[in-house]
Amino acid sequence: MTLDPRLTAGQDSPPAGRSRGLLVTVAILFVTVIVLVVALVLALGDDGPQDGAAPDESTSAPEAESSPTSPAALSPEETVALLMSQQRRDPDDPYALGDVDADIVIVQYADYRCGYCALWHVEVAPALDPYIESGQVRFEYRDHPVLGDASVYAALAARAAGQQGLFWEYGDALYRDAYDGLDPAYDRSYFLEVAERVGVADLKAFEGALTDSDVLGDIMASRDEALSLNITGTPTFIVHDTLVPGALGTDQFLELVELRLP
Repeated sequence: MTLDPRLTAGQDSPPAGRSRGLLVTVAILFVTVIVLVVALVLALGDDGPQDGAAPDESTSAPEAESSPTSPAALSPEETVALLMSQQRRDPDDPYALGDVDADIVIVQYADYRCGYCALWHVEVAPALDPYIESGQVRFEYRDHPVLGDASVYAALAARAAGQQGLFWEYGDALYRDAYDGLDPAYDRSYFLEVAERVGVADLKAFEGALTDSDVLGDIMASRDEALSLNITGTPTFIVHDTLVPGALGTDQFLELVELRLP
């Protein structure tokens, strides 16, 4: 696992350089968000992107920035501390399920257009429900759109539904469509159809939220967080203290969970 140099102790830089770097980073992030919002408005205005085909194995994920820190340089204790620091345990997190004081936290980085994410969601995720309901496990979902602009739009749509209390229902519908091989266009018409299907009450507000620059910024920040951990594929999980890439089957996944419960 390659770490962002900012996470590494003992690599301080002069205050002036750090300030200049921060200003440059903020400026780049601002410009990026503005460009993406404009592109999103244009794309949805034309009834969505034309590359919204179902995900396939040939789609390349974005590459993480290189880091001078080698995974071999981290001690096991440092690796565990880094992974567990990704837990938020925020009682107001709308993208989390379960008790904030649960025994363990599972963090998932996923893309709504990812075929393996859909497979895991439909076939494995329901097996976690008893653990979540009993207070043993907390599940925290993180957007990691790696399959192009349509993945970003899908994440926006799920969060737009979440503003009306239907984040999980909307995401479930997106994953089930992908699992069933429906090959949707991921355009405005599709997002509105899913919103109606799951019971979004205010469709006008939902549609307006599809171009919310703040929400877009949050999605891209989530993506950058994953890339800083060198997570380029989906689904990827942090099961308490262990990085788990890929969609494990139900038995394997539950074994990992059971081994980490007290």
